[in-house]
Amino acid sequence: MTEGASTPSYPKSSYPTSSRNRVKRRHDRGFYDHATVHRILDASMLCHVSYVIDGQPYCTPTFFWREGTKLYWHGSSASRMLENQSEGQRVCLTVAHLDSLVLARCGFNHSADYRAVMAFGSAYLVTDPEEKERAVVAMVDRFFPDRTAGLRASNKQEIKATSFIAMEIEEASAKVRA
Repeated sequence: MTEGASTPSYPKSSYPTSSRNRVKRRHDRGFYDHATVHRILDASMLCHVSYVIDGQPYCTPTFFWREGTKLYWHGSSASRMLENQSEGQRVCLTVAHLDSLVLARCGFNHSADYRAVMAFGSAYLVTDPEEKERAVVAMVDRFFPDRTAGLRASNKQEIKATSFIAMEIEEASAKVRA
């Protein structure tokens, strides 16, 4: 949702559904509530961010983290992904967990237990110096809790060499087979 847009009319505990994020096959496995979507996102350390540049689709794996309904990811300031997501480009961020393989008496009926999320929104470059410094700490502490407290502070060149992208989750869906 863009700044200044009207308040969404969906329950605050769920993401709105649309033709873009509605689970099409096996509706019973689809979830839109914040609790399920956030739990799956938080259990993952790696995401894939999909976007289009000049008609060419790209999908980039990267580290990410969630703060409320906002997702952050990072990369080199010189990367194609970050360079092209700085001005509100539409993106889709996905995570998936393969929990187990399910065998059957027929190959057609083999399956897998999994949890996956697709989240949609408009990406923007984090330019506020305070938000960027918080992002450096949040990224490290996400993977190594309280690690930054024992490290030297990042210097200006290191902060300059790293960019952060953020995206408010506008729509999301989870699909779970257990």
